[in-house]
Amino acid sequence: MKLTILGNNGPFPAAGGACSGYLVQEGSTNLLIDCGNGVLSNLQKIINIEDLDAIILTHLHSDHISDMMVLKYAIQVKKDKGALNKTFNVFAPQEPAEEYKRINIKNVFEMHPVTEELKLQFGILKVSFREMKHPVKCYGISADNGSKRFVFSGDTAWNENIIDFSMNADLLMLDAGLLTKDKSSEDVPHLTAAECGMIAARAEVKRLILTHFWPEYELSEILGEARQYFQNAELSKLLNSYEI
Repeated sequence: MKLTILGNNGPFPAAGGACSGYLVQEGSTNLLIDCGNGVLSNLQKIINIEDLDAIILTHLHSDHISDMMVLKYAIQVKKDKGALNKTFNVFAPQEPAEEYKRINIKNVFEMHPVTEELKLQFGILKVSFREMKHPVKCYGISADNGSKRFVFSGDTAWNENIIDFSMNADLLMLDAGLLTKDKSSEDVPHLTAAECGMIAARAEVKRLILTHFWPEYELSEILGEARQYFQNAELSKLLNSYEI
């Protein structure tokens, strides 16, 4: 199983950067997780659009879905030209309802609601979900190929679900949207980098990757905070691939 970082900023891209988007590949299976600003361009450096098997959206905030509207144009034009003849399966929370409805575009996307009960399988890859803590409905994702497991938190504040969900994962990727100095209260929408390290240590994961960076942070500060609690932490790097 391989993870490629297509975007790692939030809630807006840094200069030359891109918002949340991740490609998970297992054999011939290609899963796109989130599709924020700039992701579609980076995706095509790795695979063709038509090679996607499914799209999974952790939640429906714009920095995770904005390129879905551009992807719509790509699919429609390719269909008009006779270069594409399929509808793409999209798995996403149904809230906010207006965003879910906006993505539900006939003959382009086939929408499927995400719940904690949903179990998916693509080839040997099994995908499951766990609800996180965010201002809108958001789900963490686990992808398991039978021998290795990858877990991604999506956007979340501190909650015990992510610890239980990621227990013993081979690779855990967490939302490091805050530094501790900027956590003004317990009512924040993102994890601090320090909390990411704590979660990785408590869940006894093998490896931690940090993502969803505020574009104006010094990345060395983010990494330093996480490594206070979990040494085997690293920063996600745009267009880098990680073998799981």
